[in-house]
Amino acid sequence: MRGLTHPTRPVWQAGPYVARPSLAGDAECDVCVIGGGIGGIATAWRLCLSGLSVLVVEQRTIASGASGRNAGFLMSGAAPMYDQTRTLWGRDHAARIYRATLAGQREIRDTAQQIGAAGLFRATGLLRLATTAAEAQAVESHYEALAEDGFPGELIPRGQLPGRVRHLGILGLLTPNDGTVQPASWVRALASAAKEQGVTIAERTRVTAAPAVTGVGVTVKTDHGQVRAAHAVIAVDGDLQALVPSARHVRCRRLNMLATAPVPENVLPVPIYARYGHEWAQQLPDGRIAAGGFSDVDGESSWTRRASLSMPVQKLLDEYLRDQLRITVRVTHRWAGLVGYANSPLPTCGPVDGTNGRIIAMGGYSGTGHIQAWIAAKIASQLITSGASPDLDLYHSPATAG
Repeated sequence: MRGLTHPTRPVWQAGPYVARPSLAGDAECDVCVIGGGIGGIATAWRLCLSGLSVLVVEQRTIASGASGRNAGFLMSGAAPMYDQTRTLWGRDHAARIYRATLAGQREIRDTAQQIGAAGLFRATGLLRLATTAAEAQAVESHYEALAEDGFPGELIPRGQLPGRVRHLGILGLLTPNDGTVQPASWVRALASAAKEQGVTIAERTRVTAAPAVTGVGVTVKTDHGQVRAAHAVIAVDGDLQALVPSARHVRCRRLNMLATAPVPENVLPVPIYARYGHEWAQQLPDGRIAAGGFSDVDGESSWTRRASLSMPVQKLLDEYLRDQLRITVRVTHRWAGLVGYANSPLPTCGPVDGTNGRIIAMGGYSGTGHIQAWIAAKIASQLITSGASPDLDLYHSPATAG
């Protein structure tokens, strides 16, 4: 670890990638989508299938942000446990959100099948692991609330926990509908499919100011030209406040991860989400272990807009591999990713105040962005194509007008 001061490339982005050209001067389109992560690309995909002209601008490369720096989980539900969401938002609303995430999982897998990217997904299930008696009670409450509302899940007692996690936890909750994905490859595959349908994608194009409503449209200023559009969608998750000043309830947080060389045996047959989600790990098809966490130990330092490695957290991850998972192969990748955490913690999706519905903001997924961003993309595309969405109230927040 000595001398490492900057994040390395995530294991998800380790393969070759050729970026598309930057924006070549001024442009016009029906919709300008800002952000080339899962939320922005899924929005562009939906809109192009509706016949609209779409331009995606991404300041770095596709899936270079949170969408290519995460745990690689395809996980249902919102960030809190389900019994907690029922307390926070009411039982009916919590159930609506959970049902939407289950439907989103199916839609994502169906879309991946349609574009030839199904091999990037694994239907492994996901194990929420309780490591203390108090956490076991919380997991049981989570399970009971899911069962009451008819959602899938199975409690796994300690003696039946799989692989190396048997000595780590005292109880597990298996959610069979969940699984894993190679996130960067998936988002890039969807971007390529969207481009084939007519979407224009400009990478390494930075938006230099918050989009502005001008006349009957929107102006988006970038460092490579100005975009005039009928609508704009801001899909930047953790960096939302930079382009939507009213999104003060969304804070940018750093999460640390690492990956190892291949482990010759199957030590993690199911991905795990442990200690209230503060640690997570999975074994990739080639045997590598990808693990992350300890953001709570990172404390106030984790609230940053810089994707720099936290060396104390990386040290804790090394110890977690060695002492808890009993894995001693070398670490090959270390990285940090920036995600948006909402105070509520309800994600944001809807028209920005004072824009007459011309500008839509989405983000603040609190670490569960793959599914939540897909749902937000559906809401955003419905608002643009028909002026309404039956799920507009699903992610209402102070930054958006309901």
